[in-house]
Amino acid sequence: MNQGKNGGHRGLREHRQEELPRERCRLLGCAALTDGELLAILLRTGTREKSVLELSEELLHWNPEFDGLAGLIHYSAEELQSISGIGEVKAMELTVVGEISRRIWRRKIRKRTKRFRNAQDVMLFCKEDMRSLGYEEIRVLYLDNQMQLIREHAVSRGTCNHSALSPRDIFIEAFRLRAVCMVLVHNHPSGIPEPSEEDIALTRELEKAGDWIGITLVDHIIIGDNCYYSFKEQGII
Repeated sequence: MNQGKNGGHRGLREHRQEELPRERCRLLGCAALTDGELLAILLRTGTREKSVLELSEELLHWNPEFDGLAGLIHYSAEELQSISGIGEVKAMELTVVGEISRRIWRRKIRKRTKRFRNAQDVMLFCKEDMRSLGYEEIRVLYLDNQMQLIREHAVSRGTCNHSALSPRDIFIEAFRLRAVCMVLVHNHPSGIPEPSEEDIALTRELEKAGDWIGITLVDHIIIGDNCYYSFKEQGII
C-alpha cells in the first residue's frame, strides 16, 4: 500500500512539474521562462526516472561543445534519440524547430544583406546555414561589380574531395552569370575553421585561374561554430 501511495504521489509531482512551465507561460508570457522551461513545453513529458524539466536540462547540456538552446540545431534526429526520453516523434519535432529557426534567420539576414563588403558580411550571410551541417559543403557566391549577389551555388556536398572540384566548371558558371568576382565558402563540421593544406592549394589554384580569366576570387572563407577564417584577412589572397 505504501508503495502505491508513494508511486501515486510521485506521479502527481511529475504531473505538476509538467504543468508548471505551461502555467508560468500563461501567466507571465514566453519571455519570462527559462530555456529549460521553454524546452519542457515542447517536450511535454519526461520519463519514469526524470521529470520533463530534468530531461530538458539534460538535453540543453548534453554536449558541452554545443551547449544551450542554440546547440540543438547541431543534432540529428538519430543523435537526439540516443537520449533516454527522446523518441522518434520528439526528435523529429526538435529538428523541425531547429530548421524553422535557421530559415527565419536566413530570411532576415538575406533580406538585409545588400552587398558583401567584407568577410564578416559573408560569414553572417552563410553561418546559420553552414555551421550546423554535419558534413562539409563548398559554395560559391557569384557577385556583380557592386559586390551584390547574383547566385549562391553549392559545388560540393558531403566529404569534400577538393581534387574532384573542377575550377573549369566554377568559372563556366561565372561566365554564364556574367559575374565579375566570386567568394568561395565552405564549412568545417568540427567547428574549427583552420584551413587544411588542401584548402590552401584549392584557394591558390582558383585565384591563379581567376587572375588569368579576369574573374577575381575575392576571398575564401571557412565557417566554424560562430567563427570564421578569411584567406583575404590572413593575407593568403
